[in-house]
Amino acid sequence: MKVVIVGGGKIGFYLAKMLLEQEHSVTLIEKDREHCRICANSLDAEVCCGDGTSGDTLRAAGTEHADAVIAVMGQDENNLVCCQMAKKLFGVKKTIAKVNNPKNAEALELLGVDNVISATDHIIHALEKEVDLNAIKELIHISDEAALLEILLPKNYVLDGISLSELRLPKNCNIACINRGGRTIIPRGHTILKSGDIILVVTLDEEEKELRKALKLKK
Repeated sequence: MKVVIVGGGKIGFYLAKMLLEQEHSVTLIEKDREHCRICANSLDAEVCCGDGTSGDTLRAAGTEHADAVIAVMGQDENNLVCCQMAKKLFGVKKTIAKVNNPKNAEALELLGVDNVISATDHIIHALEKEVDLNAIKELIHISDEAALLEILLPKNYVLDGISLSELRLPKNCNIACINRGGRTIIPRGHTILKSGDIILVVTLDEEEKELRKALKLKK
């Protein structure tokens, strides 16, 4: 997944670091040249020096190919302009903006920003839900309490080779289907899990935390 982060301060830096650790593609845009140098020397990410409210800068950062744009600059109005340009000029599906003044949150939402948050942990929570940070994505909410989840098992998966009969899944979870290299597998007890598998799981919402533990997926 490709993410463009606009703003190379502490929040932008640590978000980039976290996403890189999760093996996502990250481009960081920062206006201050010294901050650019620090980020470029400390992160294995593309760093673009320029104004995040400029269409030319966003284009130079490859925003048209981004799955998400996260604006964490110091001025709320700049974050708004950045997100609006990402959507209208480059067709980015998901925009996330930090607000410094919580009173501005509703206005940014009304003006088209998908997620408006005011702290780093809220940004992380939004990413987990909206851009599939931890390889679990909700496909369909079946009812008020159940969902169909798509789970991508990571490279070098710790449970590679384990059979479904050996897994201690929560009682209200069921693996419905496995996609392996484009091939669909209808699972049975003897079916094994492999690194890179995409699995579809039907589960109650309350069981997601236990499901993650059973599959040994990092939070």
